[in-house]
Parts: sequence; structure tokens; C-alpha cells
Amino acid sequence: MLSHFGCSTEDLGPAESFAHRQLRTTADVACPSYLAFVHGGLHLQVTHHLFPRLPRHNLSAASKLVKEFAKEQGLVYQEFGTFAQGNLHVLGVLREVAKQASIIGKVAQGEVDEALSKVRAVQPAVVL
Repeated sequence: MLSHFGCSTEDLGPAESFAHRQLRTTADVACPSYLAFVHGGLHLQVTHHLFPRLPRHNLSAASKLVKEFAKEQGLVYQEFGTFAQGNLHVLGVLREVAKQASIIGKVAQGEVDEALSKVRAVQPAVVL
């Protein structure tokens, strides 16, 4: 499964901490402070997912602390350089998912065709 930033949301079980899961499944978009109002704080998804009730005007300061924590813990803090880079990443992941869905569709159609051919072989043809 994918999150809205194209990151895996696979369940790694009870051994994975909450903080690790949020850092692994979410990404930020780097944004200059003078443009932050355009995103309304939504470019700081990692910190928002860790602290969903934190007011948006505090996300930037908290994000710096989360980056330090991630570095200390050896965790990856995913951050795209621009909004366009983030969107390109998501589109690339969606392209791969579409390819996988296409393969699954072909396999399913093959199964249907095989089942129908077996049914047709057993039942006599009905002539109208």
C-alpha cells in the first residue's frame, strides 16, 4: 500500500516503533519560510503525522527537532527538494502500481478465460 506521498505503508509488525513508521511512510517537501503559508503547513507531513494535534504554526520548529531525532536514531527523514520533485516521485510510484495492476488484470482475465473454456467443454452448446 502507498501513502499520499508514494511511500510504502507496509505493516512491519509490532517491533517497529510509531516514530519509525511515521518517518518511513511519510515525506516532507522543502519549502522556504516565506512560501510556507501557501502550503498551510502541509509540506511538513512527517512532523504532522507524528504530532497531529500540534498547531501548524509550530510545525516548522518541531520539524527541526524531528530531523535531529531521526539522525540520532539512524532513521531516514524523507524530504523532497521541491513540490514538483515530490509530485514526480508520487507519479513514478503510481506508474509502477499501474503496471502491477495491469499484470494482475491479465492474470485474472486468463483465469476467467480458462474457467469458461472448461465450462464450455463440459456443457453441450445451446443452439437457439
